[in-house]
Amino acid sequence: MIVSLQLQAAIAQRAGVGRYVHTLAPLLSELRGDDTLLGFYFDFRRKGTPFPPGVIEERAVRFVPGALVQQAWKRIGFPPYTWFAPKADVHHFPNFVIPPLPKGPKAVVNIHDASFLRFPETLEPKNLAYLRSRMDYTVKRADKILTISDTIADELREAYHLPADKLRTTLLGPPPSLADIDDAEATAVLRDLGLDRPFLLHVGTLEPRKNHAFLFKVFEQLDQFDGDLVLCGMEGWHVGPILAALAQNKRRDQIRRVHYLSDTQLAALYRKAEALLFPSLYEGYGLPPVEAMRQGCPVISSDGGSLPEVVGKGGKVLPLELDAWVEAIHALLSDETQRAKLVEAGYKRAAKFSWKKCAEETWEVYREVGG
Repeated sequence: MIVSLQLQAAIAQRAGVGRYVHTLAPLLSELRGDDTLLGFYFDFRRKGTPFPPGVIEERAVRFVPGALVQQAWKRIGFPPYTWFAPKADVHHFPNFVIPPLPKGPKAVVNIHDASFLRFPETLEPKNLAYLRSRMDYTVKRADKILTISDTIADELREAYHLPADKLRTTLLGPPPSLADIDDAEATAVLRDLGLDRPFLLHVGTLEPRKNHAFLFKVFEQLDQFDGDLVLCGMEGWHVGPILAALAQNKRRDQIRRVHYLSDTQLAALYRKAEALLFPSLYEGYGLPPVEAMRQGCPVISSDGGSLPEVVGKGGKVLPLELDAWVEAIHALLSDETQRAKLVEAGYKRAAKFSWKKCAEETWEVYREVGG
């Protein structure tokens, strides 16, 4: 069996789907056995391969811009994907949509969340229009739809009246590269980042769905906490109002921003943070809480989307009520016993998730649809 995995997101994105592809592809390659795994992408600008040599057998198209082909797919549904991609029994599309794919090869697609249905106002209008225009074709053409939580599987099943066996949940886990780090090393890393005070942490792209406005209001009310709020994430869509809300906050001088970090630096942030605050309006999975729990960082999360399913009893899951969040954070900061219990619960919860298991279950899907 030959499987072709679309790697485009691994080039274009550092977070989200890009991080998913970057983590999953090497693990899939290790599991291929007698099968063949190919990684396909457009690289007209010669940006280089997304992986070091030997990780995955790559097939790049460099004679035509991928952006031009994408526009043709969006506007006229042509040319066929198989004009460019390598011949394969199964094509895996990890980024929500299936391009025009002729009959014959099997198609597996990841739909990571249903925000385009549940919270359309949090998506960039062009992206929202694209998803909506392609989703009916995608769910019909897919031989199997992969989701990263049962919550999302249920939402898609209900919205598109899909049979239960067309969807498969493959839960994620803490990235293998996010290794353990001891206190001394973590302290040294934070010193290099200029972080020398106690801090609360938020990890996520600066975009509407992450609900930074609520986070800033919570932090403003934490007058008993003499420390910082550290935002770790790149600027995303509609970032202007978020930056404006930050600038207007009474504690703006204590809100620190760091951009995309190495896995070692991110592990250090989790290790030394007082807590991870994750007040998203909606998540298809919510990887930062799992990463934080794995590193011994207490988690306080919203109940948006799949977060109650993923965080479970490993953290505090709260509705988006300002007083409840302020009270929970104050209690965590003032009670070492409660903090220790939450850290232990987080370790146990994170241990249930594994990228290796995710890769194994993905290969099961390939073999199931590919015969």
